[in-house]
Amino acid sequence: MSDLRPRRKKKSVLIEPFKQIKFGLYVFAVSVAFILASGFLFVRAFRDQYEHVMGLFNVVDENMQWALVTNDVFVTNAIRIGVLFAAYLIILFTVVFRLTHRYYGPLVSIERFVEEIKRGNYGQRVRIRERDELHQLVENLNVMADSLERRHGRHAKDDAKEITKEPAKAPKGR
Repeated sequence: MSDLRPRRKKKSVLIEPFKQIKFGLYVFAVSVAFILASGFLFVRAFRDQYEHVMGLFNVVDENMQWALVTNDVFVTNAIRIGVLFAAYLIILFTVVFRLTHRYYGPLVSIERFVEEIKRGNYGQRVRIRERDELHQLVENLNVMADSLERRHGRHAKDDAKEITKEPAKAPKGR
């Protein structure tokens, strides 16, 4: 396609920041809810296992009970889980950011195109980047604009103004 938009410049990285952030927050909220539910199940299983172990060894002293459980292995695993969660969040935000660009960017271009068509500018075309999605829709919209331009000319508003400038002829009475 020769009319593809060039790569985005660094200063226009955020298309519509509030909509991108809103989408990201939805994905983040679902992810955090899943992680919290998983964490709850993990802690519950850990607690049940802890009670089982304490019952087997019949440890009575409260301080000794936690010393058996919160050792170096426990701390190492807690750090690993924390690092994994941080990596997950970084990957999540990266994926959300890239997906909003690939899908929402073309929608913004299409919205601007539709506004121009509504104004009667039938010479307007939609251009999107090569890596963006919705190429088939963009192609169909451009074909529609070509058809409108052939039927009505480049600017339909100019034709409408010329028609309204002509004086209206009063119908002749009987």
